[in-house]
Amino acid sequence: MSGRDPDESGGEPSEEETPMSQTQVRPAPTPARRRSRGWWLVPFAAVWLLILSYMLSAYLPPEMRTSRIPVAGHPVHYWLLVAHIGTATIATLTGFGQFWPWLRRTHPRVHRYVGRAYFFAGVFPSLVLAVPVALLSSFGFANMAGLLALDAAWAVTAVAGLRAAVQGRYPDHRRWMIRNFAVTLASLASRPWQLLMSVLVFGFADSPIYHGNTLAMIHDVASSSVWLALAGNLVVVEIYLARRYPHRVARAVPRVRREKAPVLESVSR
Repeated sequence: MSGRDPDESGGEPSEEETPMSQTQVRPAPTPARRRSRGWWLVPFAAVWLLILSYMLSAYLPPEMRTSRIPVAGHPVHYWLLVAHIGTATIATLTGFGQFWPWLRRTHPRVHRYVGRAYFFAGVFPSLVLAVPVALLSSFGFANMAGLLALDAAWAVTAVAGLRAAVQGRYPDHRRWMIRNFAVTLASLASRPWQLLMSVLVFGFADSPIYHGNTLAMIHDVASSSVWLALAGNLVVVEIYLARRYPHRVARAVPRVRREKAPVLESVSR
C-alpha cells in the first residue's frame, strides 16, 4: 500500500497533460472538500464493525461448542476456522485504517506499515487458511464453491493491488485495493444476506421445492448468502469506481486517436 493518495499526490498524469484538458480540467480538492468527501466512512465503518463484533462473539473466548459452523469432533477444522477468522479480522480493521484519508495524508509512513499488516498479517494468511475451511464445509458443494470463489477473488485483487503499488502505479493500486476491500467485507455482508434468505427459503418449507427438508433449506441459505454477498459487493464497488473515476476511462480515447493521426496523414500523402 502506498503512502500517497493518488487522487491528491500526483501519482498519475495531471489533467493538463492529457488531450482532454481542452474540455475538462479537474480542480485540486480543497481541505474542506476532502473532509466532506470522507464523512460517510464513519457510519460505514460502524455498521461493518457491529457485524464483525457479532461474528466474533461466538469465538471469543474460543470454545468449540459455541461455534456457528458445525465442527463437533473436528478440532483441526475448528482451529483452522478460528485462525482464518482472526486473520480476516486483522484485514478488516487494518483495511479501514488504510482508507482513512487523514492517515494517508498526514502519516504516509504509518499508512505504509498498516498496508503491510493488511496484506501479510491479514489477507494473505487468511486466504490460505480459507481453502481448507471451505473444503471442510458441511453446507454442501454450492456453499463450498462460493467460499472458494470468494477466496479466489480475494487473492486476485490483493495481488493486483500489491503489484500496482510496487510498480508505482498508484491510481491502479487504489482502485484494486477498493475492489479487494469489498471482497474482504463480503464475509461480513453474508450475514445480513443470511437473514433475508432464511426468511425467503423457510417461507417455502412446505412447498414442492423442499417438502419440509430442513437440511436442504439450510444448505440453500448458506450457499445463496455467500454468492449474493460476493456478487453484490463487487457490483456495488464497480458502480462506485465508474462514478468516482469516469475520466480515467474517457482519457484513453483521445490518446488512441492522436496516435493514429500521423498514419492517416502519411496515407493521404
